[in-house]
Amino acid sequence: MAEENKKPYKKIRRSDMDVSGESSSVKVVNGNIELALKVFKTKIKDGGKLEEVRNRREYIKPSVIKREKMQQAVRAESRRRRITN
Repeated sequence: MAEENKKPYKKIRRSDMDVSGESSSVKVVNGNIELALKVFKTKIKDGGKLEEVRNRREYIKPSVIKREKMQQAVRAESRRRRITN
């Protein structure tokens, strides 16, 4: 009876799905496409590739980037001051 409850395969680890030498590729192990897709999406998101693709859709001048960064810093500082007061 104990033999019937055993799984016919070993547990799939994320390290088993890694492809050496390539940062944004994943191996499909035991036909588990859903898990491979989940690992791939996580790698792309954590690697910053998706954000880079979105930013490259159109050219943004460095002065505009600098201005937006400064505006975000001003907003963050005003939020901090509202919370502490």
